[in-house]
Amino acid sequence: IFLGAIVLGFLIPFFIFYFIFLFDNKVHSREDIEKHSLSIVGEIPFFDIDENEKVFNNPDDRSLISESSRMLMSNLKYLEKKDSQSNVILVTSSIKGEGKTLTALNLALSFSSVGKKVLLLGADLRNPQLHKYINSDKNVPGLSDYLVNNSFEWKKNIINPFDHQSLDILLSGPI
Repeated sequence: IFLGAIVLGFLIPFFIFYFIFLFDNKVHSREDIEKHSLSIVGEIPFFDIDENEKVFNNPDDRSLISESSRMLMSNLKYLEKKDSQSNVILVTSSIKGEGKTLTALNLALSFSSVGKKVLLLGADLRNPQLHKYINSDKNVPGLSDYLVNNSFEWKKNIINPFDHQSLDILLSGPI
């Protein structure tokens, strides 16, 4: 009985962990991506700094966030379609708080710092965050107003918070 209990004591947890790892389909590390022969476009490191330092609005900035955004930008240039006049980049995730808005803003600033004309659309209609990084009002008319009323003049609501950049922003508008 003791021998059977010891064997079951090892086998039951083994099979539980085996099935947990078998059905785990999340990406936990860089090796998880590379073993499926997928490529990594860029990697933004985690940093714990002040909210105002997360956005680089100086094109000559050489901070950690600016350099990682420039690296992501240069890697994305290899994926551009050469025959089109404009390209669309979508930054998305299904989980709140992963840094989608910050990544999109810094990527847009990277492209505009090398002379590209950029229009950043704040398309998070449920929980907009873009206004926090540019010190703007949350209820400025924007994309949601255009989606409700097609005759809405959206071009009049484009803002340029970084006057030295060729970056225009259309906020998501009121919730």
